[in-house]
Amino acid sequence: MESTPSSSPPAAALLVAAGVAFSVHQHVGIRTGEDIRIHTAFTEEDIENSLKTVAFTVGPERLVLAAVPGPARIRYGRLASVLGVPRSALKPADEAALQRLDMERGGVGPICDDPGVTVVFDATVPQMGSVLCGSGRSDCTVEAKATDIVRIPSSTMVADITSP
Repeated sequence: MESTPSSSPPAAALLVAAGVAFSVHQHVGIRTGEDIRIHTAFTEEDIENSLKTVAFTVGPERLVLAAVPGPARIRYGRLASVLGVPRSALKPADEAALQRLDMERGGVGPICDDPGVTVVFDATVPQMGSVLCGSGRSDCTVEAKATDIVRIPSSTMVADITSP
């Protein structure tokens, strides 16, 4: 399953700069959980040990990435509370916001060092061990230790943002 893509995904340079050991898994472009199951060799166990990252805008300038275990559901009220904003302030990030992050739909991940981006990790993430997550591209998935991924973003929060 591991391979070297024709060009490295955006997350790879950040992982290298941080001295993090990682693998890149190349596959067809994916956008949904169903795509993962149908179009990749990832197993249900891999999906359990993955991070799903959702991008939000909060106001005109602020970007937030919320990273949770793959099968978990983000509780938007909890996320808003952690960020100190009303729930109504959380809006799905549009294509322009994703381009600013050098990410595309289906490849959004928590590996980001943009100081204008807050990455909120669910409280369970640091204990997950090795995880799969978005690389910035929809046709590549990165695998690294969760503890290493959590330390890369410039602005990181760890909080309970999922349902039990």
